[in-house]
Amino acid sequence: MPPTKEPAAQDTEGGLSPVEDLTQPLALRSKRTERRRRKLEKLANNSKSLALRPIGLLDFPYELLMNILELLPPSDLFALCRVSRPLRAFLLAEEASIVRRVVNLRYPILERCFLRPVLMRDVEPAIQPLLRSPDRPDLNLSHRAAHQNIPPPDDAFHCTCLTCVVRWNALCAVVDFARWQDNLDNGVPIPTIPRGTLPSWNRDLLARNRHVVLNSLIRPLWYARILEIHLGATTRSIRRHSLNKADRRPHFRLTKEEMRLGTDAFLQQEGPPTFDYPYSRELYYMLEAFLPGRSWVVADRKWVYVSQTQEWHQHDLAMLVRMDATRRYPHTNSALQVPCARAEGHQTSRLVGDDVHQVVGAPDQVGAN
Repeated sequence: MPPTKEPAAQDTEGGLSPVEDLTQPLALRSKRTERRRRKLEKLANNSKSLALRPIGLLDFPYELLMNILELLPPSDLFALCRVSRPLRAFLLAEEASIVRRVVNLRYPILERCFLRPVLMRDVEPAIQPLLRSPDRPDLNLSHRAAHQNIPPPDDAFHCTCLTCVVRWNALCAVVDFARWQDNLDNGVPIPTIPRGTLPSWNRDLLARNRHVVLNSLIRPLWYARILEIHLGATTRSIRRHSLNKADRRPHFRLTKEEMRLGTDAFLQQEGPPTFDYPYSRELYYMLEAFLPGRSWVVADRKWVYVSQTQEWHQHDLAMLVRMDATRRYPHTNSALQVPCARAEGHQTSRLVGDDVHQVVGAPDQVGAN
């Protein structure tokens, strides 16, 4: 009898043998997955390098950064604009705020002496043709002869009333006076220009000065730079005249520490008159401190400054409209409100004759009174 066959091991437990798990994760090879993996690796590497890289100027808190920048002179701020694009973008975005801090710290006196002309866009449109007219009646009240050291104003860009022209001439004279400080310190005569001539070197110099002053009307940093160069020219001039034993005029007291600080605080003390107008380069030799718009009051022993508002500018425009109305319509005696220049965002009016639209633009609509 044949031997009985023993059952197999896999048949002892339910008839099935245990299954070995041989599955493996599939490799993901899609393009989206690869981009995601590279992005995660890049972020991980950047986070490590960010912790190791040095801190830059723009990484400082805003308040701390502004406190640092306000200590710099305008020339250093110009240099910082060329360091990097991010830094330049920040300086241009915060230009007005930074310059306001710098001027308040370094040039509060010079700012009160040198006001900028009002832009033509801030003047009433009805008055602008009068300012551009070559036969303006108010020209007879001022000396508008061409100066060899001052370029002519731009009547398409800024106001040319009597007040604004005086401001323009003062800023241009400041820029030109700083240009010749090396000649004055070294005793080199300033080139003279024969009357009625305009050599090419002076024409180019006036064009550069004009470019600087026009930029200062719309860019606060350029305006602060003009104040800086004038403070430097003023300190050099005071020091030059103080060392001249033959010059017995009273001078401002200026110490080396005050020169090192780079502020105009020493100009607050009592000193000689500062409103001498340098309408010619021949006056640069004796010019010590040119600070128009202020006067010393002996009784109060202090300097008083011209008003910082646009009151004089508005008064000159109103006078121009009144004089033009009187010249064109001598029999008109009505006194209606005429809008004047819009300065600092406000509109004022003065009693200067007929309505400005009748006075300036529509003479046929004006009846004789």
